[in-house]
Amino acid sequence: MIDDDLLPYLLSLLETKSDLFTARDLQDLDNTLTQIQTLSDDEAEETLNNFYITHPHIRDELENLEEGDRELKKVKPSQANQSTRTTDFFPELSQQVKDKLESKSKKTDSDKSNG
Repeated sequence: MIDDDLLPYLLSLLETKSDLFTARDLQDLDNTLTQIQTLSDDEAEETLNNFYITHPHIRDELENLEEGDRELKKVKPSQANQSTRTTDFFPELSQQVKDKLESKSKKTDSDKSNG
């Protein structure tokens, strides 16, 4: 199980603040998500940490979401719940990233043809 407190908030961030992500950010995130599916848990955590280091604006927003959620709940979810949540939303997160990336690519292509 990947022990990453920020990962569950990526989907929410993509849905609520998609303008925060550049096409490059989305491409890097897509690559990261693809990589971690085949890595050991420790390697996956290191890969996610590297993504956060190279994308501090995304990490900061994720930390804000996580902090706000923690304040609301005042109770940390159990490890079992965390594992299930991570597994359950992972395919949806990957698809969301691909959709946003495709949308950004089309917008960039449109901008190039108009300008």
